[in-house]
Amino acid sequence: MGVRGAKLLQLLPDIPRWIYARWMVLSGNGRIYVENKSENSFIIQDPNNGLTCVVGKPGADVIQKSLTSIDMPVRIIGFKNNYRYIENELKEFERSTAYLYTLSEEKPKYSYTDASVRFMMKNDIQAARHIPDVLRKELVDALLQSPVAAGLIEDKPVSFCYAAAMTETLWDISIDTLKPYRNKGYAGHTVGFMIEHMMTKGKRPVWGAEESNRASVHLAKKLGFKPVDKLYLFNKSQESPN
Repeated sequence: MGVRGAKLLQLLPDIPRWIYARWMVLSGNGRIYVENKSENSFIIQDPNNGLTCVVGKPGADVIQKSLTSIDMPVRIIGFKNNYRYIENELKEFERSTAYLYTLSEEKPKYSYTDASVRFMMKNDIQAARHIPDVLRKELVDALLQSPVAAGLIEDKPVSFCYAAAMTETLWDISIDTLKPYRNKGYAGHTVGFMIEHMMTKGKRPVWGAEESNRASVHLAKKLGFKPVDKLYLFNKSQESPN
């Protein structure tokens, strides 16, 4: 991690708000952009997926460098104390709101279904040709940092859950269910299985959902999650020139 990483962690306490930024430091995946004049304002970016956290109010040149140094769409996360600043610097980006949820009780409120739930290995995922290619690659990549739980119907995996980010005490829920099997309780069952497993490891779940994603918000609340913080997401406007 090094001295710089240790200093950054002091600015990113292990709470839901900083789960993505702290994970990038801990995992070593984060690319850091910082001004020499202020180490309290910096940008940390995952070059593998374009996720970019803006901490404090780094200069416009630092922001632009983080946008041009990566060859993929960038998704920026801002916070209560700087989202207006980011919005002013990135006029070609559109802002949306996301909420972070944590469990209000020790265990999730989920119903068992006719699915069985178990962890999948790399060979299991690669052999499941009914899973779309993009999702299959995502799940294989996820195994590098997290177990992948799957809900199975007649031994056919249809719902998947893994940790998209992890800190010392928190993990971020990623859940995906194949379209024909949605709204049948499989997602909740699979998430519940994963939550209970991660709790044995001393890690509490964090659920992040955009305000506009009603299905995700509904499922979070159904499982007993309560909102604890708010983030601001910035994505390049589709009308902006390339």
